[in-house]
Amino acid sequence: MKKKIIGVVPRADLGDMTLSNMNDIYKVGNNYVKRVTQAGCVPIGLAPVDYWLAEEALEMCDGFLVQGGADFYDYHFQVMHHAITHGKRYLGICLGEQLIYVYLELKRRVEERGYEGDLVKAICDYRREMGPSFSVLHKVPNHRSPGMPRGQEDVAKHDVNIVPGTLLHRVLGRDTMRIASFHDLDLPTDQKLVTINAWSAKGDGVVEGAEYGERILGVQGHPEVDDLLPELFAFLAQE
Repeated sequence: MKKKIIGVVPRADLGDMTLSNMNDIYKVGNNYVKRVTQAGCVPIGLAPVDYWLAEEALEMCDGFLVQGGADFYDYHFQVMHHAITHGKRYLGICLGEQLIYVYLELKRRVEERGYEGDLVKAICDYRREMGPSFSVLHKVPNHRSPGMPRGQEDVAKHDVNIVPGTLLHRVLGRDTMRIASFHDLDLPTDQKLVTINAWSAKGDGVVEGAEYGERILGVQGHPEVDDLLPELFAFLAQE
């Protein structure tokens, strides 16, 4: 059986934009590609040009894994749009999980006010129009610290309750998981665009996962830090 090609979507570190774009760096984490490989897939790093991916790069992928990161860029919305419209499997981790909701909310807003041309470019234009401080997410307390110092990932782990009947519940086959999770942004709990599939077991009402349909899956935590949640990456290998 031919192995699935999984596009690993990088995080971006901006260089000094007053000089040139030559200092911009796209990063693909080793743990992400390691878990994809262990799942029996072939990981490839996707390389944007000025934050935009070639359509041919998206088409060659059977599915996508979106890493955690500090901010969304145009290529994130390209990947999300492509995965949904082409029925490809998608696993979003941390920022990649948030992207599922952010894409759908911005799509709703753009379509509501009307647009011409390419939907993804309309979404990206809308974000730029709103300014650098714009966000449809909200702040959450006490989920950022202490982070994940190398070799001490367990300090960032906490229990998560999985919602029965969700895609995540079917993928993992259990009601709870323990996962490294540190973040300061969260999905609004009253939204109707995505299915919330996990909640923090701390009892603080923080969303720890979201999904859309049967092929778009996201978790707020970081299952890539160790090999204890292989089922999440095996999801990408399924037909």
